[in-house]
Amino acid sequence: LTILSIALLWKDVAGFSAAPFRYTLAITSRDVKLSAVTPVGPFCPFRSKASTEAEVPMDDLSKEGPAFATAFARINLDLQMGNTPPKEQLLDVAEALKSSVSKWEAMTTTMGESVDFQTREYSKLTEAHLANYDENVDNMVLGLTWQADCLKAMAENTMPPMPPPGIDIEKMMEAAQNSTSTPSVAAMSTAERITGKPFSGDEPAFESPVVKQEFEELCRDHNNLIEFGSGYGNFDPVGKLYFLDEIEKIEERWDVFFARFTLMKAIDQKYVKQCNSFLESMNMNEDEYRKLLKQCHDLMRQEAESERNLM
Repeated sequence: LTILSIALLWKDVAGFSAAPFRYTLAITSRDVKLSAVTPVGPFCPFRSKASTEAEVPMDDLSKEGPAFATAFARINLDLQMGNTPPKEQLLDVAEALKSSVSKWEAMTTTMGESVDFQTREYSKLTEAHLANYDENVDNMVLGLTWQADCLKAMAENTMPPMPPPGIDIEKMMEAAQNSTSTPSVAAMSTAERITGKPFSGDEPAFESPVVKQEFEELCRDHNNLIEFGSGYGNFDPVGKLYFLDEIEKIEERWDVFFARFTLMKAIDQKYVKQCNSFLESMNMNEDEYRKLLKQCHDLMRQEAESERNLM
């Protein structure tokens, strides 16, 4: 979920109070229902080589989050006290923000063009997530680049630039005022990475040869599918649709398997805790996450259908 955290992080960072320079993206509050998530989508424990490599720039960007939060908090405090933030501080933050946004844009573009299914899935998940808030990557980049330019103008005591086309400041300000809760930068930065596994294999249920065999077959089939998906971008449209069908079948099998262990309260508590931490940091519950994953796969289906119609 790192790429989603980054997207929300920019939203939260962009919401600092800076009088005429304010640029706010709001997220509607929710009642968060916490529970373990089946290991599908970004929670999948079976990783392709390409998606593992993509984590490096994701991690680098995530590490920049707390520093931005601190820098914007200082700027905001100065403005609230009627003071002009130091010129050097404003210029440094503006330059760092532009650099990070540029890296984020390049990363999302690269992931969206990857032939690997899992990597492309991450990109589409971000696209679907932003679309739920009437946003997209291009608008995020435009808005945050504009904000950096506003900070530079403040430092140099010049007029701020006009907002770029497509950036509706009044709409965003109104949405921000109507929002009672937004994801926390601190929460997202400290959320645990999913390193635990849903089952240790020592649970009493695994004493049954049938359960053990079912689990091993499910893990093997899921892992093989992820490996096969490393060439997803090279599949013809029908092949892509078939692959998405197989992914959904795996998800259904995990749902059935998880349901048994949930009733027995036998899911590993470390895994549950990490899932909860991530979902809470994203201001999502399990149902919303699964709905988002469905939207992501629907986007991929639409792309495949569009390719088929061109043939």
